[in-house]
Amino acid sequence: MPGALGVTGEIHEVVEAPAIHEDGSWVEADAVEVHQGGIGRAEATDIRVTQGGIGLARADRVSVLMGGVGAVMGREVSVSQGGVGSILAQRANVDQAVVRTLVAQEVEFRKPSGVLVLIAQRVSGDVRVLLDWRAALAFGAAFGLIAGLVGRGRRDG
Repeated sequence: MPGALGVTGEIHEVVEAPAIHEDGSWVEADAVEVHQGGIGRAEATDIRVTQGGIGLARADRVSVLMGGVGAVMGREVSVSQGGVGSILAQRANVDQAVVRTLVAQEVEFRKPSGVLVLIAQRVSGDVRVLLDWRAALAFGAAFGLIAGLVGRGRRDG
């Protein structure tokens, strides 16, 4: 993969030219750092976001500090004082952050954090899960029942 790219409006030291899509919405490099900026999609070995955002981040290591990411796929993901739509990781660290959906093998929460849907093998720390597996099962059953009744009403009417 190509060199390093920093996104703050200007390009920092680049060892090799990174692959950048024509409109700048997609970046592929060894390391990507976003500081008070944004990228549509980034693929790298290391991605760091500080007060910025990425639509889709895919890397071995992803770190988000006071920023936001739509979706993250990585081996190690760390979110501190930020927000993420979806995380798919082997290991995730969440520190004072909000995550909509988190699927990981091991998750550690530091300081109060919130997760809407959490699926993990091991969880430690202070977290408020809004929808655990029991609630998800009940929600799915209720949704299925309502959808069936609405579908039946449309066929009859």
